[in-house]
Amino acid sequence: MNSSDNTTEGALLKCHRDVLWWKSMVEFIEIEITFINRLLNSNVFETTHANVFETLDTFKHQIKTETRALKNLKEIIDGHEIKMRGMLECDDLSCDAVYLSNHESLKVHFEKFLKNFFEYKTKVYNYIGSIL
Repeated sequence: MNSSDNTTEGALLKCHRDVLWWKSMVEFIEIEITFINRLLNSNVFETTHANVFETLDTFKHQIKTETRALKNLKEIIDGHEIKMRGMLECDDLSCDAVYLSNHESLKVHFEKFLKNFFEYKTKVYNYIGSIL
């Protein structure tokens, strides 16, 4: 990319770093989801707590929703990474603006997913911690 390009190398590098971080976080969350699934399906819970199995069933349903959301997000990130290669070929500001706008939209989507997943995970851990 030369200095006459409209998208700076710095902006492209920042987008690339974002994608690498997102992919790393997706891999980590996949491991967390596996752990949470195993935890929710384990036999360590006592039946003496009121509504324990109903609450666990709710969490199990929610983890399925989180798993689907993560799979969808992963596919979007992978597609975005492929499309980012097109930024190198942009030769006008409107082309650059589309890529950067898409990147920012994905960034907001990813941050919303993380927030929701962390809230879910906190609820699961707080509940399970209180009954073990």
